[in-house]
Amino acid sequence: MECFMCKGNLEIKKVNYVVDLDSTIIIIKGVPAKVCAQCGEQYFEDETAENIDKIVNQLKKLSTEVTIVNYSEKVA
Repeated sequence: MECFMCKGNLEIKKVNYVVDLDSTIIIIKGVPAKVCAQCGEQYFEDETAENIDKIVNQLKKLSTEVTIVNYSEKVA
């Protein structure tokens, strides 16, 4: 597969996904992604993106300033 941005090769990796909301920061560790070896652009499968949305929607209800979770534990 090729990167849409620079045409570099994509590698499957686990990445950290960070969401900066007004009152909190959510960090989801170990998210599966395709990452460009050349420019670092990240691509997520549709199912992974849907899971990220679900996790963020659940966690933004918490009243913490920073929340860190593992992707595999929240999806299981």
